[in-house]
Amino acid sequence: MRGRIIAAVLILGVVAGVFSLRRRAMDQYLETQTYEDIYYLPPPQWLEVMSLGHRRALADLIWLRALIYFGDEFAHQGAVKHVFNYGESMLALDPDFRRVYQWVGMAGVYTPTGSSTEVIERAIDVLRRGAERFPNDGELAWDAGATITYELLPHVPKDDPNRERLEAEGNEYMMAAARLGAGPAWLVLTNASSLRKLGQTDRELRHLEEMYAMVRDPKVKAQIESRLTQLRDEAYAEAFRSTNEEFEKRREEEFPYMPSTLYFFVADPIEATIGLEDPS
Repeated sequence: MRGRIIAAVLILGVVAGVFSLRRRAMDQYLETQTYEDIYYLPPPQWLEVMSLGHRRALADLIWLRALIYFGDEFAHQGAVKHVFNYGESMLALDPDFRRVYQWVGMAGVYTPTGSSTEVIERAIDVLRRGAERFPNDGELAWDAGATITYELLPHVPKDDPNRERLEAEGNEYMMAAARLGAGPAWLVLTNASSLRKLGQTDRELRHLEEMYAMVRDPKVKAQIESRLTQLRDEAYAEAFRSTNEEFEKRREEEFPYMPSTLYFFVADPIEATIGLEDPS
């Protein structure tokens, strides 16, 4: 009996020693590790073969690694130079991986060390592809338009021949975002102002009319009315406001739980055109 107790004590001592050595070895290993900005993945076309048909599953695994990489880069103030490699690898495996388009558009622009014009343009190209693949996604349209307007254009000289084209493109994306219910409440007014600067007054008017019934913010609504007054005349703006109020009243009576954007599709065809045509 005594021998068994001694043997048990010895075994416990050996086990405790092994765990202690493993802990110290791991601590030493972690202390010797250094940060390296290394991209380990093969080219995208190789990944398609290596996935053995499980393309989306491999894209999900790369997504996890990409997020860790992005966090490490911020922790070490890195240049995040491999973000596009990760993005292209995931999109080659799964072109419907919507979050990747947004992630590359964000991670390629907002880096610890800043981004050059070329890098911003590259991020915008990915956002363009996302907006094209998901034409009914307002968030992707907003990301593309906002990145062009607020991140790229400030770096484009006034006399650059491409500036006007980029302004128009950014505005088109943001108008699409507004129609799809994405972006901030003031986006409608920003779009109208951009169209006015481009000399497209008729389109500004149509955009304000189209968006009036969809805007919920009373302050923005009042500003739209004010601009419509300038574009037409006060009587027209008042008639337009009254017509839309009637439309909203009908919606609340018939389908109070339904947003205005959806009610347009289920209301009487004549009522559904309220706000889109001249009520006079």
